Amino acid sequence: MGIITLAFASLFAITLVTVHIIERETNLSPISLYSLGPFGIVMRAGFVILGLAFLSIVVGLRGRARPTTLHRVDLLMLSIAGAGLVTIGAFNTDALGTAPTPSGLIHSSAANIWSISALVGILLFAVAFRQDGRSLAIGRLSRNLGIAVMVTYLGGFLELGTYFAAVQPRMFFALVVLWMSLVANQLRSGKLTNVSVIHGND
Repeated sequence: MGIITLAFASLFAITLVTVHIIERETNLSPISLYSLGPFGIVMRAGFVILGLAFLSIVVGLRGRARPTTLHRVDLLMLSIAGAGLVTIGAFNTDALGTAPTPSGLIHSSAANIWSISALVGILLFAVAFRQDGRSLAIGRLSRNLGIAVMVTYLGGFLELGTYFAAVQPRMFFALVVLWMSLVANQLRSGKLTNVSVIHGND
C-alpha cells in the first residue's frame, strides 16, 4: 500500500501545482476556489485523490501495531480525514460574496473536519507506533511535522496579512503530503512491517 499512497500523494501534488499554473488569478485565494474555475474538475479530482491517499495509508498501517485504543483512534482520525477530503471534492464551495448554499456548507464543514482529523492523526501516529516502547525515527519525525502542521493550522485564525493568508493553506497541504509520503515510504520499504507495537495496555 505504500506505493499506492505515494502515487496518490504525488498525483495530488502535481494537481495542486497545475491549478496554480492554469488559474494564476486565484493564487492568493483559498485553495477551494480553484474548484470553481473553468478547470475546477482538476482541483476537485485532486481533493478526492488526496482523500484516497489517506484511506490507502490507513489500509497500509492496519495491523502494523497492536490494536489498542490509541492505534484504533489514530486510524479512525486518518480515515475521517480521507473521507472529509473526498467530500470536499464532491461538494463545491461557494464563491466569495455569494449566499451560502447546502453544497458550500457541506464543503466548508468537511474542510474543517478533515484538517483537524489529519492533524490529530499525525500527532497520534508519533506516539502510537513504537518498537519495544521506544519511539521509531519516523515517529519522532511525525511528531515534529505534526507540531508544524498544528502551528500552521492555528496560524490560519490569526490576522497576519494577505500574503500569509494565501501561504497558510498551501503550507498546510504541503506538510500533510510530506508526512504522508514519508510514512508511505516506510511502508513501501517494509520498515513498519512487524516492528511497530504500542507500548502499554489497552
